[in-house]
Amino acid sequence: MFRALYTGASGMQAQQTNLDTIANNLANSSTAGFSPTIGIIGAVLGLIQVMQHLDKIDEVGRGIAVAFVATIYGVGLANLFFLPVAGKLRIRIREEQIIREMTLEGVISILEGMNPRMLETTLQGFLTQAREAHEAGGAQA
Repeated sequence: MFRALYTGASGMQAQQTNLDTIANNLANSSTAGFSPTIGIIGAVLGLIQVMQHLDKIDEVGRGIAVAFVATIYGVGLANLFFLPVAGKLRIRIREEQIIREMTLEGVISILEGMNPRMLETTLQGFLTQAREAHEAGGAQA
């Protein structure tokens, strides 16, 4: 029985490491920085069109419009969608990580024969930490 619990505990640690890596990649706030960059690329392409058609005033207007619209879409998507989503993902990932750590700590403590009262006190610390993380995330959102 103890061998099965040790195997389960080590498997949980490996899975948590993999999930942490994936979650950090998904919630990386620099990912949201690509959106304004794409907007700037659109602006540059629009201005290139303006420069190519300086002799035709109708084309100049369209090129400037493309440049402004691309910039607004890029900055707007970053600030109104991607950055808030990244922040919420980061909060949810941290809460899930605390639960996994708590589960792992409980299993290891049971295997080591820790006193149930001591185990309860240790796990209460995880709940306090999770509550603080949730409140901090609510204040940021």
